Amino acid sequence: MSFSFKTLILGRRLGNGQHNSLFGYLVDGLNAIGSLLIFAIMAMIVTDVLSRNLLNQPIAGVAELVAASIVMIVFLQLPGTLRHNRMAQADIFIVGFTDRHPRLGNLLQCLFFLAGAYMLYIVYKGTLPTFIRAWERNQFMGVEGVFTFPVWPIRFIIISCAAITVVQYVLLALQALWLAWRGQATLPEEAES
Repeated sequence: MSFSFKTLILGRRLGNGQHNSLFGYLVDGLNAIGSLLIFAIMAMIVTDVLSRNLLNQPIAGVAELVAASIVMIVFLQLPGTLRHNRMAQADIFIVGFTDRHPRLGNLLQCLFFLAGAYMLYIVYKGTLPTFIRAWERNQFMGVEGVFTFPVWPIRFIIISCAAITVVQYVLLALQALWLAWRGQATLPEEAES
């Protein structure tokens, strides 16, 4: 079994369907949890609508849970979106530029990834105090006496997934730097698939 930089560090799927790192499993697992959360809030909304229309009994807390879930879904799926190269970006310039000038293009990509890591670090650093405050003060969300739930799990997911996304950005920056050093436009496995 051969191990490459991509196999050991980045944790992407190889062309033969193998999965290759624990970090990759973590990122894809978070993505799956986000997808299950989407299904759960869709089921909650449908159940609430049916309950309102058929039984004239709305389900308490659905609006609050949906609002909180949307934020969690975004952060749960952010590392996977980045890892699988599905982050929205203007490829019209960078792809052609990197093909013509692999070293400069990958150095530019490296800067982009480092800027992304810094932005997510700011999110992590800004959310950490609110998580600690929510944990220490046992803050709740919702309408007291009707439906409440703790805020800290939401903030914990935000800081955890922001930190994981920072790691993914740094790994991609290292990959771009490695490609720039080697003068390659892409990794060999990517070129084949």
